[in-house]
Amino acid sequence: NGCDLISQHADSMGAPSICEEREVPNVSYNGSTVASCPKTFIVSSKIDWAPYFVYICNQVQDGKEIDVDWTGTIATGSVVLTEVNEQAAAANTQTKIDEIKAKLDTILSACWNEDRWIRGYKEDGTIIGQRTDPEASMWLNPQSWSVISDFGTKEQQEKAMDSVYRELNTPYGAMVMYPPYVNHGFQGALMQCFNKCTKENAGIFSQPQGWLILAESKLGHGNRAYQYWTEAAPATYNDNAEHRVLEPYVYGQFVEGKDSPFAGRAHVHWLTGTASTVMVGTTEGILGLNPETKGLVIDPSIPSEWKEYTMEKTFRGKKLHVTVKNPNGSEHGVKSVTVNGEKIEGKLILDSILKAENDIVIEM
Repeated sequence: NGCDLISQHADSMGAPSICEEREVPNVSYNGSTVASCPKTFIVSSKIDWAPYFVYICNQVQDGKEIDVDWTGTIATGSVVLTEVNEQAAAANTQTKIDEIKAKLDTILSACWNEDRWIRGYKEDGTIIGQRTDPEASMWLNPQSWSVISDFGTKEQQEKAMDSVYRELNTPYGAMVMYPPYVNHGFQGALMQCFNKCTKENAGIFSQPQGWLILAESKLGHGNRAYQYWTEAAPATYNDNAEHRVLEPYVYGQFVEGKDSPFAGRAHVHWLTGTASTVMVGTTEGILGLNPETKGLVIDPSIPSEWKEYTMEKTFRGKKLHVTVKNPNGSEHGVKSVTVNGEKIEGKLILDSILKAENDIVIEM
């Protein structure tokens, strides 16, 4: 009672049914409920798997690997809307939807700003984080996540990550944005409550460092991925504990950025999700251990000075003794995979060929 509209995110007829009973407009989930709720169903988003099936068929036909991180979007036609139920919707609803969709397509394409992704838009259209802004012209997360989510072109991803290294990196990790807000913060930019280069105002937050490591690894930049890993690692500062201040065995929430008089000083021990993001950046990124439905892909992005190393891993109950050989000092790129003395095709090590104990050799 008293609701103007109910939207749901569940494959259930519970909400639509009670909406129909109480005559409350309803936006459904992953399919139309107009047959059961003709008076109240307005519209629903749904997943269209067809573009993905077309993609995997083309990959198989061309003899290419299927990307385990393929993500369907509005642009690929994977996220669509059902037909609008004109009986329940306001007049011209479909016209407005078409208008917003066209605007959204324009906005997404306009998010690229020469050598970086902007931070976002305000409701009035003001752009946050464009390269000509006097402050906060460069933001970390839009760049790293453009790679992780595979948004944009490879050229854009490379440019964006180069901009991160050039403008955000410090000896202690990459700042969340830069320059800090001092005189030009927009209304609602609460980070300007903090001194410059602390907390969200151009501090070095620890949690995004793991995403940064993963992004560089996905681009095949082993040297840079490991540099970021080293800059953020607490153990790096064992000989400089007086400067870092925080315990040498734990990540802090943030480290003060380069414009602070105490640059490199860490704060708020234990209160951080950094362990999980850096673990993913390390295992799936640098070491390249990527589980798939049918098995395991090992595709490292490592420092070129690592000529050989070993890993021990238990994978789905089976022990793996992995040796990675890198005689030419590559950062990325697997030449061959040998499992228990037999070379396999491609990089996917199928569950079906694994024994209780396995010797695996990866040659880069």
